Amino acid sequence: MESKSNNIGNIIRSPLISCSRRTDIPAFLMDWVIEKIHIGYVDVINPFNRKQISRISLKNKDVKCWVWWSKNFKEWIQLYENKPQVFKSFKGHYFQFTINSPSELEQNIDISLEERFSQLKWLIREFGSDAISFRFDPIILYKKGNERRIRSNLDKFEYIIENVSALGLKEMIFSFATIYAKVNNRLVKRGYIPVDPLLNKKKDILTKLLGICDKYEIEMRACCQPDLLEIKGIKQAHCIDANKIERLIGEKIQKVKDTGQRKGCGCFKSKDIGGYTGIFRCGHNCAYCYASPAKN
Repeated sequence: MESKSNNIGNIIRSPLISCSRRTDIPAFLMDWVIEKIHIGYVDVINPFNRKQISRISLKNKDVKCWVWWSKNFKEWIQLYENKPQVFKSFKGHYFQFTINSPSELEQNIDISLEERFSQLKWLIREFGSDAISFRFDPIILYKKGNERRIRSNLDKFEYIIENVSALGLKEMIFSFATIYAKVNNRLVKRGYIPVDPLLNKKKDILTKLLGICDKYEIEMRACCQPDLLEIKGIKQAHCIDANKIERLIGEKIQKVKDTGQRKGCGCFKSKDIGGYTGIFRCGHNCAYCYASPAKN
């Protein structure tokens, strides 16, 4: 989003561009990204202070690696195949690929698991397994209507782990859904009652999941949930991992912890170019999403 506002300061140069924690840009806004790359910069409005606008350089001499976050890389892959020169002008691409069990809480995701496994296979073949972070995120428990039964989105967990492992990946990033007030209200309006399990219940769940992951030689890494790190077998996630990215691009970059993220985040500093509203409103509209502005 470009702006003529006088509030824009000097251009910011970051070796790592996050695209995006705030919305699924690869699934819905790839034409927008390509346009901004051609322009050479993008103006990003601070979602917590709309008068503050940052102009971020997208020139390949400044950006060393893009970190792409998505549940569906179909559009990204098609654009890469049609315009490879745009992507290959940058040294690195790193992928955060979320593959959850198909769920009534993700009603707008109309792509099958098999299609997503196919995308994952393509990305690994093109960029290598070290360029991919597989996410099962979030784990969520809930009730539907007046039912007493507790449901979850874990019913396809082992099937997903088995397929991801077969493609050569060895790590899984996860978290339990954080039930903010807006998330709770949205779920209730859609006929669901979120269940926020106590730590002991989370431990019981994770013990079973660890058994599955051990079977397929996949490590579990917790995102933004330090209380889970006391569980044997659970390690800290570093979603944007500067050490891993350095190995991918074959170049040293400045490594600074990202203090602007949630408590317990293990990420290194990057610049996120997404948003929450307007053109950035995510088409997935998942019921549990903490980033979504949707109220119902």
